[in-house]
Amino acid sequence: MNSGGAPDARGGSRVMKVVSGEQTAQKRQSFRLRLVFHFARLFDSVRARMATIIIGSVLPVAVLGTVLIWQDYANLSRSSEIRSEDAVREIDRHLRHDAERTTAMLETLSESMVDDESARRLLQLAQSASGMRYCLLAVLDAQGGIAHRLTTTSGSFEACEGGARSVVPPGKFAFIWVDKGRPYLSVRVPLSAAPSGKNDGKQDFLIAIEPLDQTAVAAQSHFPPNGGSAPQLMSNAHAWLVSRDGSLVSFCPDCGWVAPDDATIHRLNQRSSEDVLGRAALQVASRYYAYGPVGGMGMVVVEATRLPQETRTMWVLGIWIVMVLSLLLAGLAGVMIAGHRLVISPLRRLTEAVQEWERTGIFDAAISLAAPQEYRKLAWAFGTATRRLARREQELRKALEHQKVLLGEIHHRVKNNLQIVASLLSLQGSRIRDDDVRLEFMLARGRVRTLETLHRHLYVEGELESLNMSSFLSELSAQLLNAAGHDVQSRITMHLDAGDVVLPPDQATSIALIVSEVVFNALKFAFPGNRHGTISISMTRQKDVVTLIIADDGIGLSASSGNDEREGIGLHLIRGFARQISARLQVDEGDGTRFIVECPVPSSRGAM
Repeated sequence: MNSGGAPDARGGSRVMKVVSGEQTAQKRQSFRLRLVFHFARLFDSVRARMATIIIGSVLPVAVLGTVLIWQDYANLSRSSEIRSEDAVREIDRHLRHDAERTTAMLETLSESMVDDESARRLLQLAQSASGMRYCLLAVLDAQGGIAHRLTTTSGSFEACEGGARSVVPPGKFAFIWVDKGRPYLSVRVPLSAAPSGKNDGKQDFLIAIEPLDQTAVAAQSHFPPNGGSAPQLMSNAHAWLVSRDGSLVSFCPDCGWVAPDDATIHRLNQRSSEDVLGRAALQVASRYYAYGPVGGMGMVVVEATRLPQETRTMWVLGIWIVMVLSLLLAGLAGVMIAGHRLVISPLRRLTEAVQEWERTGIFDAAISLAAPQEYRKLAWAFGTATRRLARREQELRKALEHQKVLLGEIHHRVKNNLQIVASLLSLQGSRIRDDDVRLEFMLARGRVRTLETLHRHLYVEGELESLNMSSFLSELSAQLLNAAGHDVQSRITMHLDAGDVVLPPDQATSIALIVSEVVFNALKFAFPGNRHGTISISMTRQKDVVTLIIADDGIGLSASSGNDEREGIGLHLIRGFARQISARLQVDEGDGTRFIVECPVPSSRGAM
């Protein structure tokens, strides 16, 4: 527990973490808003929105067409791979079919042979029926010896007799063996009874051997011959048998096929070990390899390359894709150009015409006849509206000028009347013998002249909405000093610093009367006898507050308290004028007297 008033450090840490989390969340939200705002600005123009609509309309069709063409291209590019895999399946099917057919034939012969003569006739009949397919049809004894009852093709290979004596793996009656780089299919079937009638307790066999390249001739639709005796696999496809020692034996020894390298065979072996059926496919450069078991008797590798017609078709597809993309881009470019000429360009011209009308008052859209009818109507409507506005503006300008002339004339007459009143007061005051009465007349004359000067600055000089206080106070202070006489002018110096303060007429009037009253009283009472001094007037503005300071280094307000005039109507007028403009009045005494007037001024009413 935290005793006394000690702070909880853990609680403060939690508070700091919460505040930091809130700040992080606010920063992320602000970043998202800025991102959305910048993204939205990308689609702020007509051009961007038209492009988005056009691309959004055409893109699905273009994507669908491109996908379909690409699928055809991909299928065509896999044609060699598919052909190699089909070749493996065809070899497997034909080997199984030949082995089963030969086995069935030998089993039939085994049941029909009763003596040597019947055996010889049956073997000759089987060879003739097979189209001289087999290089050897014979009866083998248990030791593998070939009995004299033997029939071979006229062009049989010498290796067939060696193949007949080769050792057969236990339980296998059909197998592939290789001799001098040539593959052979050998099928053995136990003979039911010896043709010679002897029964020595030993099992004899019927054997049939055929070259595998001759076996391939049976599949003419898939293995067409290639000119010579050695047939070729389907176009641009080569096949090799994987022997027991791992070497490759070509199905066409005389074709000069180049066998795959050991690395390719190793990769095919690895992939086949991962497949349930023991098959694998591999692409090396532009060659495709298929690998798999055939006939249950071994593994085969088929190599296929792309056919010339396939290459031409792929080029055609590539050209077609380029043409589709080119036509799509050309169509988009055409639509964008047409949209620019039919939509964007007339809008831009209309916008420039409106901006030019704002600057010069002349509207000239210059929409060509090639522009759409809607834009021509819009330009005509704008032109009609601007002409009407121009006429109305001209009428208002004339009326305003007339009002200004009338207002200037009125205030000019007011100024003249104020001058006449001031002159009458001056003339009347000069005829009065009593000094106090004459002084009152002079005070009244000074106030009237102040108002006359104010009217001249406001209306005669064209400053109807605001008044530059620097020039006005400069003239007013000189006027007050001149009215005091040569004796006062020689003893008292006036300093003025009003900056660039500008006030509206209602506040300028009250400020002018305050300045007039304070300066007049200072000239009259602050420097008695032949006392010299200085009167300073300064005006500053900070934001919406104008500060007026009128100071003198005379004897002070308290020292002249015996003068009823200084505490009489003049000070009451000053306070009244200050209240009229909601100003705060402060009077300080030290080395003289200082009047401080702080007046609030709205931002919309005057400027620095």
